[in-house]
Amino acid sequence: MLMIGKRAYVAVLLVISGLALILPPAHAQLGGLVVTMTAPASGSTVSGSVPVSASVSIVGFLIVEGVQFQLDGANLGAEDASAPYAISWNTIGASNGTHALTAVARDAFGARYTSNSVTVTVSNAPPDTTPPTVGITSPVNGATVSGTIAVTANASDNVGVVGVQFMLDGGNLGAEEMSAPYSTPWNMTAVANGPHTLTAMARDAAGNRTTSSPVTVTVSNDTAPNTAPPPKQVKRFEETDPSVTASAGWSLDSSRSWSGGTAGVSTTPGARATFTFSGPSVSWIGGRAPVTGIARVSVDGVFLTEVDTYSKTEEIRVPMFTVNGLANTTHTLAIEVTGRQNAAATSDIIVVDAFDVPGPAVSRLQETDPDISYTAGWTQDNALYVNSGGLLTGLTQGVSLRNWSAGTAMFSTTPGAQATFTFTGTGVGWIGARGNQTGIARVSLDGVFITEVDTYSPTEQIQAELFSKTGLANTPHTLTIQVTGRKNAAAQSALVVVDAFEVTSPGIQIQGTDSSIAYGSGWIQDNRDKAYSQGSSAESMTVGAQATFTFTGTGVSWIGARGPQTGIARVFLDGAFVQDIDTYALTEGPQHTDFTATGLAAGTHTLAVQVLGKNPASTNFWILMDAFNVIP
Repeated sequence: MLMIGKRAYVAVLLVISGLALILPPAHAQLGGLVVTMTAPASGSTVSGSVPVSASVSIVGFLIVEGVQFQLDGANLGAEDASAPYAISWNTIGASNGTHALTAVARDAFGARYTSNSVTVTVSNAPPDTTPPTVGITSPVNGATVSGTIAVTANASDNVGVVGVQFMLDGGNLGAEEMSAPYSTPWNMTAVANGPHTLTAMARDAAGNRTTSSPVTVTVSNDTAPNTAPPPKQVKRFEETDPSVTASAGWSLDSSRSWSGGTAGVSTTPGARATFTFSGPSVSWIGGRAPVTGIARVSVDGVFLTEVDTYSKTEEIRVPMFTVNGLANTTHTLAIEVTGRQNAAATSDIIVVDAFDVPGPAVSRLQETDPDISYTAGWTQDNALYVNSGGLLTGLTQGVSLRNWSAGTAMFSTTPGAQATFTFTGTGVGWIGARGNQTGIARVSLDGVFITEVDTYSPTEQIQAELFSKTGLANTPHTLTIQVTGRKNAAAQSALVVVDAFEVTSPGIQIQGTDSSIAYGSGWIQDNRDKAYSQGSSAESMTVGAQATFTFTGTGVSWIGARGPQTGIARVFLDGAFVQDIDTYALTEGPQHTDFTATGLAAGTHTLAVQVLGKNPASTNFWILMDAFNVIP
């Protein structure tokens, strides 16, 4: 007998009296394989990435060497050598219509066994051939720039933008930005003086790419020593400072997380608080709520305006009114109680908490702002009111359970849960809560761990400033709050609260009520439905309605709002079209910086914002004019 390997047919040749007899192959005597398609189901309609699988049953003693899937009789991918036998089929490579799938199993002898045929209908969506749109928003074309600035861009796509790569003179400028807001710092100290070209390339998941129109700027690095004095630091004067005098009718309140622990409050008509200071600007820091009233503001004995401090929600330690453009000498600022109130208000309380000199450009971004991202583990808490008159406990008879900034806050006890805030500015503050149920958080700035903050307090403090940092470069930054799951030994819980963030920008802030802003028809002013800068904003939903701001400086930012009900605006600088800004966002962001231009020639400029239309996902197309930040 002649023995042949197991992968060959075994034949036994018997020679009996000259008669040759050939026996059947050896593997046929050992059994067979039964192959059955298990997915997809026959008759189904498929698209995209589809799992294809089969099962193999062994009859007898054979060994399965592999399973080859086939599409319309042609191999589909590589043979699968081990169970479970499955592959992923991307239907993009197949034409729309009916196709047949089979599985062919191979045994150790090389014999093949074919499964039943599964018929499916491929229905691929049309390929995404629409490229993104992208445009650089800052710096503007023709600007003269130096030092370090933020290069920013807006990008959108019918499906979604995957990333934006900034480029300088055709080469990459920094790493690709994978999420909005799209911005990268540009340090010009290593760049030659003269003209340079900036572009931004946006790409989507389908591989479509668009390069923005070029922006040409002139780099002018000053190599001479800097003899200019540094910017004057903001100094806070509490209401108890000797520079503040109060007439009869004022009392101290400590029921809130006021600056310095207390604030002056009054409902006495004619009661005055007068602050004496030296500087070109000043901000009155106070509180607004459904129970606060109307005050008269005077500078150096001259009446300026009345300030309505009514707000739908309670906001404490916030700028109530700022005076800019004063001579850099000694002045007096007087706050006078009128005893009058907004028609929607339930009381006429006036709060004087502190004064800032010079008056900084500060925006309070709520925890819902689209520039804040949360990992899993965070929950939103809504304010609960026993009655509408109870926002200032101790001043009225009502009681509020939680007076969060703008009415809501995010909280978490999940170890490792993070809230990350992306901003551009020279200072930042985290607004949260202290109490006997709050724990310890880790704070990082630009990815670098800064400190741990123990938020425990024997008494509850809502809208408390838990962390602040000043002296930052005016470039993009990230502030991250991370829950540790740990707590003070006296605390009952490790809860961490993110209520808001405050961003300080260089220069001065001009409110939307200022006379330097010209509103065309279609604008509604004194809108108080959200937590806007200094209490109110102008808004419009009239296509073509335009607001024009005239300013003197080298940079400007438009402070507006983003959210599910906001639309698209067209921006003009010095009469030239700059960019269409889509302010739509899934979450609400009052006091959001919607547009920034830097590197302008020193002098007078105009920034015009025009209502253009609606994002398809937005429920409306409101455009908000809240304030402007101006860099001299």
